[in-house]
Amino acid sequence: MLNQLRKFFLRSIRYLSQIALLLLILLSIGCDAKPKKSKFHSSIFSRIKIIGNRGTAPGQFVKPRSIAVDLDDNVYVCDMTGRIQKFNQEGDYLLQWQMPQIERGRPKGMTLDHEGNIVVVEPHYSRINHFNKEGKLMSQWGVHGNNKGQLSFPRAIAIGNDGSAYVSEFQIIERVQKFQLNRKSVLFEIQGAGNADGQFNRAEGLSLSPEGNLFVADSCNHRIQVFSADGTFLKSLGKAGTARGEFSYPYDIRIDDVGNQYICEFGNSRLTILDSKGQVIELIGQAGSLPGEFNNPWSLALDSKGNLYVADSQNHRIQKLIRNKSLAEKNTSKDSAVAILKLEHDNLTITN
Repeated sequence: MLNQLRKFFLRSIRYLSQIALLLLILLSIGCDAKPKKSKFHSSIFSRIKIIGNRGTAPGQFVKPRSIAVDLDDNVYVCDMTGRIQKFNQEGDYLLQWQMPQIERGRPKGMTLDHEGNIVVVEPHYSRINHFNKEGKLMSQWGVHGNNKGQLSFPRAIAIGNDGSAYVSEFQIIERVQKFQLNRKSVLFEIQGAGNADGQFNRAEGLSLSPEGNLFVADSCNHRIQVFSADGTFLKSLGKAGTARGEFSYPYDIRIDDVGNQYICEFGNSRLTILDSKGQVIELIGQAGSLPGEFNNPWSLALDSKGNLYVADSQNHRIQKLIRNKSLAEKNTSKDSAVAILKLEHDNLTITN
């Protein structure tokens, strides 16, 4: 009996010793492990707000691909479920509507028209839709085909102050067309597959500068092409690569009131910001899932305060980069904004 008690006592001591050792190991790991911190740095934006996560419930996303902001700074997001969700500027969910057809493919490409309607591109249906802020379809246009004035797999759209529409297309035909307000007449057509000036390899996002020049994200040529208001080629920005001033699949571009250019790179999973002369101001982000990191960003939008929204597609979320308050306040006039831009450029802290 005494031997049995002794064996039981020894086993208990060994068992307790093992538990104690395990606890010490866990505690040491917990003390040494440091939580991952965001590497977000910017001289233009002060902080980031994350909107949404993966899912199909209201306020969630499945690979968001397009984003637009209305005149009241409400945000509209289109994802792979084929629905449009509306949020206020704080990121609170407001409402949603479903695109009428998604069997052939999902919508891609959004902007705001000259009347304040939300414009949504349907590549697989070769048509453009204009919805009001509540999701009511106001108008629809587009005829499938490769001829001038027809649409073949449209990808993105930009609307001029006069209501004219610029549309990029690829796959069957590589081109950008400019339509008059009546959508029946084409003012110009830039087309051609290749990498020469004025040719495209999957033209994606479009944006207009304050001077009326057209910027085209020529994604698979890893560059931005710039054209005048009449479609004349002006210049090309960037080349394939990871260095400053180089791009990897630029999918979208947005231009602010003073000509700064915001470019999202699908391949490099980062943002490149250029000044009005095409010089790099800073790079933001890298591949990852922390705030300020991206996983194949697809689309951009700017609000009236200069905040930048990023459709962080493979992270199934929207990232709102909130502009530095002092810059936002000074950015109320063109002259002050130009001065700020020079200050930002002269005081860069970004090294990536």
